[in-house]
Amino acid sequence: MADPRVAITDTGGLDPSPVMDFLTRAGFQVRFLGTCDPDDIVAGARGAVALITGEVRVDAGLLDRLPDLRLIVTARSDASAVDVETAERRGLWVACLPGAADPHSSAHQAIALAISQARRLACEEGTPCRPARLTLGLVGMGETGFRAAELARPLFGRVVGTGPQTGAWPSGVARMDLPDLMEASDIISVHVPLSARTEGLVDADALGRVRPGAILVNLSDPAVVDRGALLTALHTGRLAGVAGSPALALPSRLGAPSPLRNHPAVQLCPQAEQARDRAVRLARNVVSWWERGIPLDPVARSDTRPFPASEVSAAPC
Repeated sequence: MADPRVAITDTGGLDPSPVMDFLTRAGFQVRFLGTCDPDDIVAGARGAVALITGEVRVDAGLLDRLPDLRLIVTARSDASAVDVETAERRGLWVACLPGAADPHSSAHQAIALAISQARRLACEEGTPCRPARLTLGLVGMGETGFRAAELARPLFGRVVGTGPQTGAWPSGVARMDLPDLMEASDIISVHVPLSARTEGLVDADALGRVRPGAILVNLSDPAVVDRGALLTALHTGRLAGVAGSPALALPSRLGAPSPLRNHPAVQLCPQAEQARDRAVRLARNVVSWWERGIPLDPVARSDTRPFPASEVSAAPC
């Protein structure tokens, strides 16, 4: 019997490498899709018995097109992106990570990376690093973006941001649309979750608007920034520095090494132990279901009996 297949659409900003390594060592065939597009997911997850997601909406329509699926594990701390009722009615397990990633830690890390890149460029140019003369642009004003704005205000000369027109807005932060923010900022820090709407949000058009020598920090899911456009901006000097998690430099879907891995202008920050543990727990949920018939962190359900792993036939090669 062939090894069971697991497909990963995205991991909600967590580095997927520990997930893939853990599952591969446990004997699974693993495929990282890096997309929120339903058609791409169906094409890449065909034959998978387990699906790991971050921000993807798993609705009845997607479940219809993945008939072999028996387990959904979401990197969110709730199952709001999954049609749990439909999944349960079809006998699928749904699991989600307990607790939530710390947005304050992510905000601190983003600001530290921004200043680190600014210092590197100033050192290369032989000039003092003066963040007070720079404009920081925050793409996304959720909890992490809001906290980053609070941290940045005393450090940077100007802080601007994009975000919804409703809800709280940090004081001292100018609200802009994305094109204007890209043009106005010396450093851009991305803080939006991956979704069908935000996949490729920072594209060639957006990066073509930045000031030559700008810096981009992305601790969100790498797919929020178009990788091809990012590489072009680095090669042309439009971007002088990029920083983010190791997920930025994952190999392509075809397995080709990423040129971002050893690029001199790219800083890949070590993942916090908490983030790595959360990523590995995604994989542990799959292994627990396969070996014991129940994931580690199942979503509360009614008495509908899901398929145990023992009743699943692995997909043929």
